[in-house]
Amino acid sequence: GHRGWLKFLVWARSGPRHRHRRHRRSYFRLAMRGVTWTAAAAAAIGWALVTMARGQDDQDIEEEAITADQLRALHGKFDENGDGKVSLQEVMRFAAGVSREIAARDIGSIMEEIDTSKDGRLSLEEHYGDLHKQAEGGDEEEIKDLERRKAIEAEKFKAADVNGDGFLDMNELPALFYPETHEAVLAVTAAATLKEKDKNQDGKLSPGEFWEADDASSEEGDLTEEEVADFRKLDLDGDGFLDLEEMKHWESGRYHVEQAMKHMFEVADKDGDLHITVDELTSAKETVSVSDAQYHLIEWTEHHEL
Repeated sequence: GHRGWLKFLVWARSGPRHRHRRHRRSYFRLAMRGVTWTAAAAAAIGWALVTMARGQDDQDIEEEAITADQLRALHGKFDENGDGKVSLQEVMRFAAGVSREIAARDIGSIMEEIDTSKDGRLSLEEHYGDLHKQAEGGDEEEIKDLERRKAIEAEKFKAADVNGDGFLDMNELPALFYPETHEAVLAVTAAATLKEKDKNQDGKLSPGEFWEADDASSEEGDLTEEEVADFRKLDLDGDGFLDLEEMKHWESGRYHVEQAMKHMFEVADKDGDLHITVDELTSAKETVSVSDAQYHLIEWTEHHEL
């Protein structure tokens, strides 16, 4: 069902972008351009079909299992203060930094593709042209959705245009396609997601609305245990609803990274001091290699060529 694909997209967007580079990159390009997780689901489904057709899902996890040497190298990257042990906060700051670096690195190929005037900057009209290309061959509903997307993309474009000159240069462009790297653009994206899911238009999301349950007015009765658990973790103020700030934590992908890293700490932190030494991390390699943390760790090792 659609909630299952939403969960797949969470996995896909939080996994290493450069796995199966030729195929994954094109589908990721579409997914990252999606205004919301739901809008990007079609792109993720396309990537999934390619992957499953090649029989690569489970096999690749085994082939790409992170090595002890890579874990040691990553631990050194995590360890900001050089005290030989890392905290969850250090890992999360490292993750945010890598996201910014990946955005800056990949944006050149995106600019080359969509900067039709070849002036080294992107206009809103060029961005619209790219959106129309993506929608070519779509049905009536998809064309209607394109107009909604264009309105949101215009808001994102304006938020990313820091100097207000009506164009996005190479420093500003990453925010448009990687909203998690720019708070103002992230706010636009999260607000769009909230509005789309907010069936009763009260400015906040119930569990049923968030997970797009068949009965959106239901609280938790129609949800799985995992969905209920995720919602409660996202609901930082415990009021039973998600507001814009809480949605930003989800929409940015930070929630998914944080949950994966928390699990890694649970299995690796043997002395319970809330820090992981390099020996603790490498000793937990087998468990970590079959956890959600694996995908993030592989992405980071690929990025740093470890």
